[in-house]
This record gives sequence, structure tokens and C-alpha cells, in this order.
Amino acid sequence: MKHSVSLAIALLSLAMPVDATQIITPAEASRVVSSGSVVTFAPVYRVLAPEQGLETGLGLRVHFNASALQFNGVSGLFAYGVQPAGEVMVDTEDFDADATTDRYVILAWVDVMAQWPGTDELPLTLGAVSFEVKNGFVGTTYLRTTAIDTADGAAFQSTPMQLDCTAAPQVALKLKGLLQGAYVSVDGLMRDSLRSNGLLPMSQPYSAWGYAGNETTTAALLATTGADAPVDWVLVELRDKADGKTLLASKAALVQRDGDVMDATTGSNTLGFAGVAAGNYYVALRHRNHLGLLSATALSLSATPTTLDFSQATTQVYGKDVRSVQGSVRLLPTGDANHDNKLIAGGLNNDKNIVLSKVLTDPSNLDIRTNFQLQGYYDSDLNLDGKTLYVGLDNDINTLLANILLAPDNTTTSTNYILLGSLPASGSTP
Repeated sequence: MKHSVSLAIALLSLAMPVDATQIITPAEASRVVSSGSVVTFAPVYRVLAPEQGLETGLGLRVHFNASALQFNGVSGLFAYGVQPAGEVMVDTEDFDADATTDRYVILAWVDVMAQWPGTDELPLTLGAVSFEVKNGFVGTTYLRTTAIDTADGAAFQSTPMQLDCTAAPQVALKLKGLLQGAYVSVDGLMRDSLRSNGLLPMSQPYSAWGYAGNETTTAALLATTGADAPVDWVLVELRDKADGKTLLASKAALVQRDGDVMDATTGSNTLGFAGVAAGNYYVALRHRNHLGLLSATALSLSATPTTLDFSQATTQVYGKDVRSVQGSVRLLPTGDANHDNKLIAGGLNNDKNIVLSKVLTDPSNLDIRTNFQLQGYYDSDLNLDGKTLYVGLDNDINTLLANILLAPDNTTTSTNYILLGSLPASGSTP
């Protein structure tokens, strides 16, 4: 590839008409962009020269600021005389007289017969050079072009493309919710047994749901004690204001003992959704073995944090209110071990059997005992104490049964009553 570029430079020096001026302008002179945006630089070529503007070709450096932009690649290059695109190079000689544009890629076209660009009419778009705005960069940067070489008497003119990079749009949310399985009414807090026993994973556990986020937490946050200690991972969703089933954005986070949902990396109780424009959104709070909740209406979200507290009786929820009542607080009900948005104790697809099967089939349960205590981070651990237990003290079944038997619509206190969750399926995760 380096040999190809060197050959192109040599050939371009052979037959450039005297007083020729090759001109490059960007197809788009300027753009306002934000973090994560893809930017396409399309150099447009024209020439001022005698002999009808036919040349031996053109060699370009496309300069960019590596602190602001990530080079993605080149596509759609004008085919006549095109050479392989060069690799990203460090601009140690500052060819474009701009110290901030510290990298460049080379594009070249060569025609030894000096007939370039052939019969194509000018101005001519030479291709597309793709970049992505790096997260966190705010300010103005440029995409510039310089000539690799010119023949005697030839001139080169270029106009840069200006990029005004702004902070990515973001909405902020302060969210609170209490998980019934971990809630201790005497304390008014949730237990943090998963954390204290070293069972909380460092990475979000919702990949099995189809969630592709890469959220991780830190050892320092997992060492937090008291009311702000993390209890477990939750999944927060923003859904379309016109349809509570349409998922628009998700974020895995940690819920603290007092119910505050915090950013898993920073520990902030304000959750930011980058790339989400201000507007109205339904907000959902979900957990791996509790029934999820959705706000009753679409909330107005902006860069100024909006507060939603699912633990308050005055907070309305979407559909039937399935929250468990503990005095003046409301809790997400536990028991959905198979993630089907239902609590079932008897019959087809019941959650009791999920717990029982997990206990009986564990390889360490050599005697296949129903009262075996399975230590670990499992969805079958409905009370979030760090162990799955089917029968015995602090077992995971009693609260599931209580939720079913005490459900207001279960007028016959039937054990095979199905308590349906109120959270509408989003179509992308269960």
C-alpha cells in the first residue's frame, strides 16, 4: 500500500500543466454534530487549468483531529485511476498548518496518460470519508485537505469542513423503587445480602433478556454500606409516549437499600440517557425476578432530572396496580422466576417449579433434598438473600404464595390463581 502511494506521488509530478489549479471543497461546508454522530466528508473536485483541465491525477491528505473524531473508513471512491487508500498517519510535519488536526489519510488517483478524470464532468465528488464524533468531545474541529505533491507551476486550493460538536442530547431521571423480596419492613430498607456476600456481578445481568448494554460497576461502589448500599441490578426503560409497548432506550443500574436507583458506574442517583432528546416518555422499572412497573402516563423528561417514585402510594402505575402493600409503601412484587410477567404457584409454567428444579438439579445437592440451600446469584432466589431455598426458614416460596393468595382479585384464595403483571411487553425483551 505504501509503495502504491509513493508511485502515485511520483507520477503526479510528471505532467501537471503549468498554472493549473486543482481545487477541493467539501460537499457540506459545516455541520453541527454531537457525540456518536457519524460525519461524512465528501471532497468535491474541480480544476482551473489550460488544456481542458485534464491532469495526471490527484493526491490528497485528509486531515482530522484524532481527539475529536474516530476514522471509520473510505467508500465510494471515484474509480478512474484510484489507488488503495492509505493508512491513518500521524501529521508530524503539520502539513495543513493546524496542530489540532494531528492525523491524516491519503487518497490518490493516477493517470500516466494525463487524461484524468476522463470524461466525467466537473465538479466531481471523489468519494466519502467517514468519521464518528468521539464521546465527550465538545467544541469546533475541522476536516482539511492538503496535496501530497504538485507538478512544477501547479497550485492547490482547498476549503475545510467545519464541525461544531455539541454535547449529546440527554434526558435525566431520578427513580426510586423497592423490591419486595429484599424489603425489611422493620428497617424500612431492603437487605443487601447479595452485596455483602460478594454475589453481585460486576456487569449487568440482563443479556439473557436481549439487552446489549455494557454497564459495569466498581469495587468501590460494591463496598458501600448503609442505606446507599447496592441491593441488585435493575433495568430502566424509556418507552414511546404514544405506545407503552415501544421501547426507545434502556439502562441497567443498581438499586440501593433505600430504593434509589443509581448509575452503576458513577454512583449518581441521577440516571442520564445519552442521545435521547427531551420529550415525553413512559418510564419502566424492571427486575430479574420481580414484576415490573410502568408509569401511568408519559412523563416530561429533559436535561433537568424528573423524579419518579414507585414506592409511594400516590404514584400511579400503568394498568392494574399489582404492587405489594407494606404499610404506607408500595413494592414491586417478587416471584417471577421464569420472567413471563406472571406469578403462578400451581399449574402450567408455574414459578414454584422453577425454584424446586433449581434446587433439585444442582450438582452439589447430592441427596436431592428439597430443603437444600443453593448459594449463589440466581433468579430463583426470590427474596434476594443469596440462596435459593424451596422449603424451610426464609424459603423463596412463601412470599410468592402470599402474593397469589392475597391478590385482591383472588376472591377464592386459590393457589392456582395467576397474578398477571401490568407491564406491557415491549417486543424486544420479555
